Formats: sequence, C-alpha cells, structure tokens
Amino acid sequence: MNEIIWAYDYGGRSRRKWPAKHDTILVYAKDPDRYFFDQDAIERIPYMAPGLVSKAKAERGKLPTDVWWHTIVPTNGKEKTGYASQKPEGILRRILSASSQEKDWVLDFFAGSGTAAAVARKMGRRFVMIDRNDEAVVVMANRLGTASVRYVDGRFRRVTVQMDESEQLGLLR
Repeated sequence: MNEIIWAYDYGGRSRRKWPAKHDTILVYAKDPDRYFFDQDAIERIPYMAPGLVSKAKAERGKLPTDVWWHTIVPTNGKEKTGYASQKPEGILRRILSASSQEKDWVLDFFAGSGTAAAVARKMGRRFVMIDRNDEAVVVMANRLGTASVRYVDGRFRRVTVQMDESEQLGLLR
C-alpha cells in the first residue's frame, strides 16, 4: 500500500560510497480497497522553506510525505532496548495515528524490539507481534512484560525466557 523512507543522519559512514542512512518501511492493509487512513490525526511538520507559503500555512505546518526525517533512538534514551534494528517510537506513532483507531489490531511480522506493540499499547490499540528471532522475543518480553501479553510460537509451547539476572518468567513463547 505504501513505502515509507525513514531518513536519519547518525551512525557509521563509509568512505568509499554514499552512506546508507535510511530504512524502508512497508505499510500493508488487509484490503487495499478498504482501509483506514486519518489524515487529521497526523502530526504536522514544519515547511522546509516557510517563506514560500503564507504565514498561516507556515504556522500550521504541512503533512509529511512518504520520506520522513526522524532521529534514531538515542543511545542513552529511555526507549532504547539494545536491539540493533530498533525503530523510534515517533515513527510508529505517526504510522499508527494515521492508520488505526483505538481498539484496532496492529500486526507486525518483523516485531524486533516490540516498538509497534509498545506504541500500540500507549495508544489503546491491540497488537500481534511476530518475530522468528529468539533474541527479539526476549527483548520484547523485557520491554512489554507479561501483563495482558501472551508469547506463543507456532506450536504454542510454554518456554522459560531469561529476562535478566534476577528474574525468570515462564512465557508462552
């Protein structure tokens, strides 16, 4: 349905080619002819050239396009989980604000650190997170806990996940 480019300007830089400083985020809908999109729920951003628009337009800001400039998760930020490909909550908040309503379901097949679930929970959405990486499941368990969350695998087997040195949780993984 949509391909969003998240551009950022942090991290290592190649000296032999243009450094890759973007991720591609694919947005899907169950039915491409029937989906929810609330343009009014999207936080507006400043115009890059505010002098080219009226003062009222400049003050209101503009709707983002499919290329988004947004910082990475700060290394000392409170949302940092240590998962290598973690997305910032601001990116997921923009997506979920526009494409879901309270009590809707959010599905992420590559859940990683669970950012979509963390944001969905804060916004009153229900969620299903899927990731085949065992490390991702542990990171999500540490981030989301077990209150109102079930962890399952394809066989619905109960496993014990080591969450930290002082605590073990029996999870349905």
